[in-house]
Amino acid sequence: MENKKEYILKQVAQLYMRHGIRSITMDDVAAELGMSKKTVYLYFKDKADLVGEVVTNFLMKDEAFHCEENKGLNAIDRVFWIREHINNMLDLVHNNMEYDLRKGYPKEYKKITEYKRKRIYQDNLSIMEQGKAEGLFREEVDNDFVARISVGRFLLVFNPDHEIFSEEEVRDIRLFDQVIDYHFHGICTEKGLKYYKQQLNNAQNEN
Repeated sequence: MENKKEYILKQVAQLYMRHGIRSITMDDVAAELGMSKKTVYLYFKDKADLVGEVVTNFLMKDEAFHCEENKGLNAIDRVFWIREHINNMLDLVHNNMEYDLRKGYPKEYKKITEYKRKRIYQDNLSIMEQGKAEGLFREEVDNDFVARISVGRFLLVFNPDHEIFSEEEVRDIRLFDQVIDYHFHGICTEKGLKYYKQQLNNAQNEN
């Protein structure tokens, strides 16, 4: 059974996802949890401490960056697993938490950005290596190049703060589909493209 601190962190993470970080006060946290603010302060000295713990214990454990846990999937299905996770998150997250972090908690913003950069690079490098071994990706494509491009895709293209795409576009799974379509047409073998198109059709029919 989870302890009280873990429970608080889990509930606050969900609160931040629904309403953002900046607008949520410690009074709001206490009210949401049905406990006194004094009790909350037994575990966290202030809001900055609480935000830091949420970042470390939840935002930096986002399942989208732990796809090596799905070792039974082929390389293309690993990308579709990430797609499904992102699609689910779009229904849960109704604000730009990273914007709040960048503006109000730059240390935590830097921490999560560096974490994501490392995870995205490592996971995409692994996916490229696996896809080549499976005959799904072209051998001549440079793994390191693709992994670094993938970092930019997640941290820049899918972040409305950079004004490449609007917030409305970023929150639409169709943008992700367009990006991976462009991506797979650049790296897939004929076998890989055939499999990718089948999986994309299945995924879109399920939405």
